[in-house]
Amino acid sequence: MSIIGAEDEDFENDLNQTVDDQCYYFNSIELLKSRPTHLLVFLHHVMLQFDCAPVLCYLHADMFKNLSAKETKKHFGDFYNSFLDKGAILRVSVPVHVSNELDRTRPELLSEDQQRRYAQEVQNMQTMEVLRQLEDFRSEKKHGLAFTSSSSGPSLQQEEVEPRLLELEQDPPNWRELASSEVLSKLSKKEMKRQEVINELFATEHAHVRMLSVLQTVFYRPLEREEIMSTTELDAIFPSLDDIIDLHCKSVLHSRLRQEDGFVVKTISTPLLNRFNGSEGDWFQKLAARFCSHQSWALDLIKSRQKKDPRFNAFILDAESKPQCRRLQLKDIIPIEMQRLTKYPLLLENIAKSTEDNAERENIQQAAECCRKILNHVNEEVKYMENLLTLKDYQRRLDTSGLKPSNELYLEYKNFDLTTRSMLYEGALTWRVTKEKAIDVQGVLLGDLLVLLQKQDDKMLLKCQSKSIIAAQEGKQMLSPIIKLDSAFLREVATDRKAFYVIFTWDSGAQIYELVAQSVGERKLFFLSSRLQPPLSPIENGADPLKNNAGKNLYCFFSF
Repeated sequence: MSIIGAEDEDFENDLNQTVDDQCYYFNSIELLKSRPTHLLVFLHHVMLQFDCAPVLCYLHADMFKNLSAKETKKHFGDFYNSFLDKGAILRVSVPVHVSNELDRTRPELLSEDQQRRYAQEVQNMQTMEVLRQLEDFRSEKKHGLAFTSSSSGPSLQQEEVEPRLLELEQDPPNWRELASSEVLSKLSKKEMKRQEVINELFATEHAHVRMLSVLQTVFYRPLEREEIMSTTELDAIFPSLDDIIDLHCKSVLHSRLRQEDGFVVKTISTPLLNRFNGSEGDWFQKLAARFCSHQSWALDLIKSRQKKDPRFNAFILDAESKPQCRRLQLKDIIPIEMQRLTKYPLLLENIAKSTEDNAERENIQQAAECCRKILNHVNEEVKYMENLLTLKDYQRRLDTSGLKPSNELYLEYKNFDLTTRSMLYEGALTWRVTKEKAIDVQGVLLGDLLVLLQKQDDKMLLKCQSKSIIAAQEGKQMLSPIIKLDSAFLREVATDRKAFYVIFTWDSGAQIYELVAQSVGERKLFFLSSRLQPPLSPIENGADPLKNNAGKNLYCFFSF
């Protein structure tokens, strides 16, 4: 390729084209090669948005078609050093048989015909990626982004995205398109199915990292840079995001090792066990639990802030309109880590089913079991955090003045703190105080306590009840809204399948509570949950998860 000068005729002709004419030349790479200035515009776009190695390799390989034998020898050395050598800065994907031959034979010892043929085969392998980049350019051009002036500064994506993440913008090619026909012909039907599932694992992991990077580059960093949210707030919404991306990126890098075996993966159990078992698995479990357990709170915060902060709302709407979001809203992207965790066990089990080697199959099944344990742990952490946030909300709204008719109860529970215990279950109940008196309450099961809260406006009331007006006036025979289950037992109501009795006994007498759940299923859940041994509460465990690690900042935004 010759250097373009302003006096070149082709250059001048390019400048005189109409906008429609300019658009036409971006329809194919062949048309682009005939228009130097258009090609430069496209190359500029690729260098800012993607890995430029494929298109540069494609154009360099194209030169061999017009070179003499002597020039071919000279240029192939440069071509090899730039794109084919394993240490090349612009290294590209190379057909397996070409790579094997270059490992055995020095590039300069190949015949001119071999050099031309290898350059052509390498060029063909880059074609798909180049066409994808060209399609992306045309897509941005339709939105008015391709011909905008660069005077306003570097593009957002160039400024924000790390080089390793730029590669993720395009979907990886299917392994069938990369593997040679000779390799494919030797695979059994079962092995073909196995490779398809492995390819699905790699491709979906690639797409997952791409969407995680959207959280980082389209939302987190711009929000921080433009000082719309503080780093403290952002770390609470996206806890350990950088670490999670790093961990998933390692999996994407492992997937590239398949190139060494002709794009056919022979063994995969070792990297899977390294990822999901042992110390690496524990670290992944910790990061995933930290990130996923905050997502409900994060979504509520974002929704609330959008209503109250016009600047924040405008930013979110603008960010969600970017092509990187792929028409997804932030509320749809935040849960993707949790969704990804649910996919691993199924994918790994499907790989194991098609694996013939016994040891390999058992190791893959072990990795799948590790994934299930991680998922179960994360589910527990998510539920625990959601319960804790619910208790903090109830505590913020708690009103104990309704206990005053019973001086004994008021003295015992006036400073009652819901958050010092772990919530096992909650649900709407009807408290039948008498046949004529029924009260709607929220039943909250806190280990050895069942707390009956009445909703009144924005308050959650702890209120004593009495079965007679006279007893209420005298402060006698008051029914406490806090039932100690260690001295009580539950019985079903024979005439109502949704109802149950809580019979509370003590030295001088007994009290009977009749409670009605919303359904038979919920009544059974109250029964089951009341028999569970509760886990240690945050205080009993010596630490509150909202005050530690990435969750330490949640207190900053929770109004008490």
